[in-house]
This record gives sequence, structure tokens and C-alpha cells, in this order.
Amino acid sequence: MPAVKKKSGARKRPSAVSRVAALFERYTVAGAAGSLMLLGLIAIVLWAGGYFAMIGRAVDRTANETAVAAGLEIRRVLLRGAHQTSHDEVIEALGPVVGASIAHLSLSDARARIENLGWVRAAAVTRLYPDTISISLREREPAAVWQIDGDLHLIDSEGALIREVGAYEYSNLPLIVGAGAPEAASGILQALAGEPEVSRRAYALIRVGERRWNMRLRNNVDVKLPEADYVKAIGDLGLLQEAQGLLDQPIEYIDLRDKERMVIRKRADPQPEIVENAANG
Repeated sequence: MPAVKKKSGARKRPSAVSRVAALFERYTVAGAAGSLMLLGLIAIVLWAGGYFAMIGRAVDRTANETAVAAGLEIRRVLLRGAHQTSHDEVIEALGPVVGASIAHLSLSDARARIENLGWVRAAAVTRLYPDTISISLREREPAAVWQIDGDLHLIDSEGALIREVGAYEYSNLPLIVGAGAPEAASGILQALAGEPEVSRRAYALIRVGERRWNMRLRNNVDVKLPEADYVKAIGDLGLLQEAQGLLDQPIEYIDLRDKERMVIRKRADPQPEIVENAANG
């Protein structure tokens, strides 16, 4: 009897062991996915309930207590460069740092809080282990007094507000008047600083239409400055004061808005005097 040949395309049925292994693998993967999903849900619940933040605060509190127990406790705050800023103001700005861990103090946050004080232009905060914080200040220089809505505020040459002042404080400084005046004051204050004879006579700087300045002198002379090139106009005034004592004369106003000529009106003269190319005269 001839032998029967097996078909080449016939598949071998998997054994019972193979079927059990595949079934186990499938349920293992499904179980792992389910566990991950469950862990994710637990994490969401913990986050929503604020438990992670609570754990973080607890860890941070423990670390602080450990550092303090080891002797790394802030006991002193040294202050340098403070002439207008008091030690108490700095301590208040820092918050409750005395008695806390020196290792866990955020120097950048401490610096930012101190630089929010009106007199402080810049601050540097450093640790001096084991128990001292050192703070160095660079304070603002008062340049003018800004009047707005009846209130007076001391400002520096960049227009930064330092503090509120009384009517008779810093009366030697020019008065800045008008909306947006502090932001625009930097240029004209620097121009005046370069012309001390004009600067010491300046009583008020009045912002006109948020685009140019009028200057009132202490002898009630009004100076109308141009929108552009006011630095040159103030320089011209300084030259004329040095050469002719112009600002000490009985003048009602000086108009410098036209760069080609200067208009001067004297108090006793109804007709203004027009000086061509005054700066070159």
C-alpha cells in the first residue's frame, strides 16, 4: 500500500501549553494596563485634593527644621548702603526669616521683595554661614517731585516713584506736573543736570499734551521748550545765561519752540523780541 503524503500547507495545531501561555500573557498585559490606569486615577485624586502640595510642604518643613537643628538658623541680618531705607523696612520686606533655615532662603525672592521698597534701586542678598544674611543696597537719588491729583511723589531721574512727600519737602527739586510726566522726565532731568545754572532756577516742568515740556523758573519766567531737541534748547539757555544773564532779566516768557529763532517777551514790553539764531549769537 503506497504511503500517504502530508499536505505541505497544513498547519500544526498549537499545543495546550502554548494556548495557556498566550492566555496568561493577554491577561497579564490587561492587568498591567488596569493597574496603571488605577494608579493614574489615584494620582489625580491626590493632586485634586492638594495632597501632593501638603506632602511637599511637609518635606520642606522637615528639611528646614533639620537645618535649624544643625545650627543653620538665621540669627542676624546685616544691612549696608542704606541711608534712607531703615533696617525695620528691610526686615518687614523680607518677612519672617529670622529663626528660619539659612540654607532654604531663596536669595532671588528676597532680593525682589527688597527691591520693591521705594528707595531701593538695586539690592544684593548673600548668605554668610552659619547664621547671617548680608544685604547691600544701592539707593535712588531724588531728582524731582511729581504732582498728580493733588498728591506729591518723590521720583528719581528715571521717573521711578520713591515715596509720597509733604508740600514743603524737597522744595529745592523741580516740580513735575502732568499725566505721564514721570515716564517722560528722564531726558529733561538729565539735560538740566548738565546745565546747573538753568537747573537751580527751574521750579516746575509742565508736561503739555503728553508731547513736550514748559519750564517755569523760580522768578516766574516761563520757558516753552520744543517737542524735539529740547536738550539743545536747554543748552542754549545755559550759554545765554552765562553770557548775558538772560534768566535774571524781567522776562515774562521765552519761546524756544522754533529752532531757527528765540522769542523773548519782557514784562514791560508789549511786543516780544525775536532773536534770530540766538544760539550762535
